[in-house]
Amino acid sequence: MRILFVYREFLNDNLFVHTLVKELKKRNHEVDCSVDNFWDNNKKYDIVNIQWPEEIFKYIIEEIDLVKLKNRIEELKEQKTGILYTRHNSSPHFRNDNVLKLYHLVEKFADGVIHLGKYSFNEILKTNLNTKINNFLIPHHIYENTYNENISKEEARKKLDLPLEKFVILAFGRFRDNSELFMLLKAYLSFRKKDKYLLAPRMLNFSKKKSLLKNLIYSIINIFFRVFSINANNYDEIIDNDLLPYYLSASDVVFIQRKKILNSGNLPLGFLFKKVVLGPNCGNVNEILLETGNPIFDPKENKSIVNALENSYKLFFENHGYYNYNYAIKNMGINFVVNKYEEAYLSVIEEIKLKK
Repeated sequence: MRILFVYREFLNDNLFVHTLVKELKKRNHEVDCSVDNFWDNNKKYDIVNIQWPEEIFKYIIEEIDLVKLKNRIEELKEQKTGILYTRHNSSPHFRNDNVLKLYHLVEKFADGVIHLGKYSFNEILKTNLNTKINNFLIPHHIYENTYNENISKEEARKKLDLPLEKFVILAFGRFRDNSELFMLLKAYLSFRKKDKYLLAPRMLNFSKKKSLLKNLIYSIINIFFRVFSINANNYDEIIDNDLLPYYLSASDVVFIQRKKILNSGNLPLGFLFKKVVLGPNCGNVNEILLETGNPIFDPKENKSIVNALENSYKLFFENHGYYNYNYAIKNMGINFVVNKYEEAYLSVIEEIKLKK
């Protein structure tokens, strides 16, 4: 098959696409990862797999772009190209009217939608006007053979200068707004364990070029953080992929700090590194955590979050992370997942052939 993933090839902050591309190439498929190729009429594909719709216009979307996209999709369909959309989000994280319309347009005109969980599958059946669309349920794969999974906790904590004796709660990824920050801080401070330690490398979204006022504010915050065993950078910077496994290996549990979410890459990452994972009762995240016996919380209720933290503490000492790992290898492994992608792609191709 000739497959295009609509994603910028040089981006490496999210390995979801790159790991799929790598595995599909191993199976002798011709696979490109490009936004520019999506618009190139000289490039012919059997399947175009759209990921995040914003990527199509590199995150700058004007009204005219929606017309351009509709026209391009029609061109691709005339060429008998199958268009699939992997539904990472119910709606854009940072939305405006044009971005929201972009999501609706992709969902409406795709030949098929790939869902990472049953919640997404059921949600789109209720909301999508395209009743003839094909829906495929394919779990979020784990990234085995991608990171160094053999780093010991002691080695990782030494590398990151973290105390060895603490119960480390990792909140990974960028905090999207202050409500997520305050939700986590309130629950963490209410969590009554003397050995607790919060590791949140992208909690504070200050620019590296800080003003004198920001420097003063950060100095005050830093004193507070040291008193309460909180480790957070004072700038928003993506964690390098070589350093990422050290954060996972150093932690005891992974906290998904979202108030509203459909999927989270931190869940399969946590499972891969044999961690207990706790997250909000929404989207596919809730579904997977419930199925695997990991703590779930109501992001609107501080007591619920504290209870989830207490439960994660208990599950950590029961080695529940090893259960998560075994579950993930069986149900979210790259070979299992790519088999599902191949089945979905072939299904769409065969349906297009029947329409000729």
